[in-house]
Amino acid sequence: MRVLVAGGGTGGHFYPALAVMEALKKDDPAIELGYVGTRRGIEARILPSYPWIRFFPIHARGISRESVGKGIYAVFLLFVAFIETTLVFLRFRPQLVIGMGGYASFAPLFLGSLLGRVIPIRTVIHEQNLVAGLTNRILSRFVDKVLVSYPRTREDFPHARRVVVTGNPIREEFLLSKRSEAAYRRFGLVPGKKTVLVFGGSRGSSTLVRALLQKIDAIAADGELQVLLVTGDAEDENAIRKAFANEGVKNVIVRRYIDRMGEAFALADLIVSRAGATTLAEITSCGKPALLVPWPGAAEDHQRRNARYLAAAGACAVAEEDELLEEGLAPVIEAMVRDEVRLNRIGRNAAQVGQRSAVRLILGEIESLARGEAQT
Repeated sequence: MRVLVAGGGTGGHFYPALAVMEALKKDDPAIELGYVGTRRGIEARILPSYPWIRFFPIHARGISRESVGKGIYAVFLLFVAFIETTLVFLRFRPQLVIGMGGYASFAPLFLGSLLGRVIPIRTVIHEQNLVAGLTNRILSRFVDKVLVSYPRTREDFPHARRVVVTGNPIREEFLLSKRSEAAYRRFGLVPGKKTVLVFGGSRGSSTLVRALLQKIDAIAADGELQVLLVTGDAEDENAIRKAFANEGVKNVIVRRYIDRMGEAFALADLIVSRAGATTLAEITSCGKPALLVPWPGAAEDHQRRNARYLAAAGACAVAEEDELLEEGLAPVIEAMVRDEVRLNRIGRNAAQVGQRSAVRLILGEIESLARGEAQT
């Protein structure tokens, strides 16, 4: 079978796609997999490590709601993307097209749904967030099946042919990684110390870095605590490391990017992060206590809604970035790490919310579509 997956741009769309592709390849080594994304997205950096996935970059950009000029340019790129996607279909001849959200998925899924009316191509989309994105809301009218991460998200797809709740797929490494001395040393950490993982997603978060620097002496003075700070692509790792050194901080380890994120999660006693859907799926599947700082610039405020959903289940703590920039992140971390009863309670609640079998449920829905194709 030839399966074309589309999406990406950010880790929140790409990593669930990668989890699904890895599982498909594991189940059927003979399967042919292709991925449609952009040259600017995280997929362009990661996919060269996966030679069994054919990468088809296209020109795509989100439609700006603030700038008319940028909006017109995005529409022009959409026409370009349809031409490029048509060439991809001619070369790859997919039998199934999977959309994982984001602007790069629109052309492949729309074209696939149109062609599916005359030739045996099946289409399915997956929505990671509690509140569905614009691209998936539009595509839901045309594709064969819509997969969602939360029961509430069904409401966003009133015109879909079929909606199935599967959860949000995460990579197997998050489920298999264990705490070990070797893992601590790999990150430059000290075994046995309380460990806090701070990251802002694949693109990083300068706000979290600035908030951590505020009143950092609270962490610097705690000999039993260490912080692993992942700055992401948008940050200057050396400049951040120098800023902490100037404050006399020795127990904050700075990394621009981490390949073994599953191991970092395994070591973490507390996770501080944004509230993107994929990050939340990883946190809950691993049963980790977390302090979530929603990004206020997220489309339709979906990160705050994601965080509130978890908080209502007692599965996380939530802080607003304005408050952290004023009061500092370090005191909040200190207070949470010292309250082990609270940390354990949040971790247990997170595990109850987590959907560790999401990948298998998604593969089951994909297989049912493939069987339907075989019968037509």
